[in-house]
Amino acid sequence: IPQKPQIFGHEQPIDEEKVARLTCRSSGSKPAAQLRWRKGNKELKDEGTEVVEDPNGKTFTVSSRVEFRVTKEDNEAEVTCTVDHESLQNSERSTTQKLQVHCTWRTGVMGQGRGAGDGGRWSLTAIPLCSPQEFLWEKEGSTAPLQRSSNSILIFPFLNKSDSGTYVCTATSSMGSVVAKYNLDVSGKRGCRAPSSSCPWLAQPPSS
Repeated sequence: IPQKPQIFGHEQPIDEEKVARLTCRSSGSKPAAQLRWRKGNKELKDEGTEVVEDPNGKTFTVSSRVEFRVTKEDNEAEVTCTVDHESLQNSERSTTQKLQVHCTWRTGVMGQGRGAGDGGRWSLTAIPLCSPQEFLWEKEGSTAPLQRSSNSILIFPFLNKSDSGTYVCTATSSMGSVVAKYNLDVSGKRGCRAPSSSCPWLAQPPSS
């Protein structure tokens, strides 16, 4: 009877857009078992199968390899290797591992509202390219954080000139943290200065 398969190659996080190379191995089958892969509900085609006789001279160890390019959406995705063998009849013997994808951390902040003059409603939204669990909003020069939550939006219900300044958003996930800044200049003419050139990924606020 084939042993429960083992998956190798997932021990370290895989960089986003790199190729994942995983190996599945099961021993103790006679005749040699077959291995199949899936990622989530999608079948994966193997890149090759190797069959080696076990030291007892009676059973076989089967190894199968898969390769695929990972994206940030593959973080926490489940990859499963299943053994098919006549001795298992209608039962299934499989192993599942979760992928850890090391995202290329980038983020930006976008301003949105009806202009940036006194009394206008305005919000800042962090736009991450990974999946943060927490957003910390701060204003440079202030000692206390403005907001710490899973919500990426910082809202100004009644914007006024005292809200002018540089706002900092720190997005954090299990893979690390990244910081983005937004320079907000509130004027009485309901206008907003363009973001600082030192943060080229920031979105231009809409004009009034």
